[in-house]
Amino acid sequence: MNAGKQNPNNRHIGLHITFHAYPLLVVLSLLTIGCDKADEELTQPVQEKPQQILYDFSTQHREGGIARWTLVADKAEFLKEITYLQNPTVQIFQDGKLAITITGDHGEIIQSSNDVHVLENVVGKSQDGHLYTDELHWRNSDGKLYTPNASKIVRGDSTMIGQEMEGDPALEVVIMKDVRSKIYPKDEKFDATEN
Repeated sequence: MNAGKQNPNNRHIGLHITFHAYPLLVVLSLLTIGCDKADEELTQPVQEKPQQILYDFSTQHREGGIARWTLVADKAEFLKEITYLQNPTVQIFQDGKLAITITGDHGEIIQSSNDVHVLENVVGKSQDGHLYTDELHWRNSDGKLYTPNASKIVRGDSTMIGQEMEGDPALEVVIMKDVRSKIYPKDEKFDATEN
């Protein structure tokens, strides 16, 4: 019996296995690190760079020779599908006449649809009242204004506060959800022939 002696063949086998296992572990760890890195790169959003930046920007949109809207902004950044605006002023026309002037801190022109979005500290001024909200959309296709959140319309001393406002650009006809209002007849236009 070889009680205190080591078999030299066992040592050789042990070294032989360790020698081959080490490169395999290195390769597996490099693959794991590489996979983790690839996953990180895929999850990070890619920032699109503006194709062009203009200052003191102005533009307009016409259909059939009739103005639908005009816009001026301090700055415009053109991307593939959207133009981002800084301090936009938008004039929207209805039947060729100025219906409302809208201002805000930021905005967007959706190039494919000619829709305009005005964001943050939005004020709309028409002959029939003032509109206050944080986000206002001009849907060019149906000629409607839309706010997806809370808005307030003021006509003289009358006020209407509600959610998801939709209306014509002159603010003559407005639809809202969850409406709270204080209406005074002197501030509303009534047609006396409709009785």
